[in-house]
Amino acid sequence: MQSGFLKLTLLGVSLLGLSSLAQARPPFAKKEGVACAYCHGPSGPPKRNYRGVFYGANNHTFNAFDDKAEAAKAGAEIGPEADSKPASLVPPKKAEPDPTPTPAPTPTPAPAMPKPNIPVLKAKAAEWAAKYKKSPTPNAKPYAQALAALGHGQMLDQSVPPARRYPMALATLRSALKIDPANALAKGDVKQIEDAYKALGRPIPK
Repeated sequence: MQSGFLKLTLLGVSLLGLSSLAQARPPFAKKEGVACAYCHGPSGPPKRNYRGVFYGANNHTFNAFDDKAEAAKAGAEIGPEADSKPASLVPPKKAEPDPTPTPAPTPTPAPAMPKPNIPVLKAKAAEWAAKYKKSPTPNAKPYAQALAALGHGQMLDQSVPPARRYPMALATLRSALKIDPANALAKGDVKQIEDAYKALGRPIPK
């Protein structure tokens, strides 16, 4: 009799223990309205999956919970009951676009081209012209260079309209080449002006 009573007593204690274990976790399942497997997986309590870990670390709420992102963070597959919606679930907020329009970049102005000092260039060319007239051979190249510099300045002089500027510069540059056909500055500027006329389909000034 004592042996049978002891067995019944032990069985009762075991059942009470199992009942206590069974009731240790369900309050959270009831609170959230999900099955225990949602947070514990197929093995059941006490082992928690990534959802259970998140839930415990966030004061027992699913605030800002993203099932897919948390599974990836834990290096696990998405757990069972994936369609369940816990009562405290608040999806993470998506970043809202900034309503402030991005201002258009301010274009950097092109550097202003220095204005050529035509009177100084003319005076220099006249000075070398006088020397060339007295002694042509030794002064040919310096005189041609002074004319080339004057022609280059005339080509860049924005104060003169293009219709006058380019023919005038072309005449000065050609004069430099008559004295020194190898003058690089004059040759380059003549080609630049002639190419511009060709591109516009206009006759090159004689």
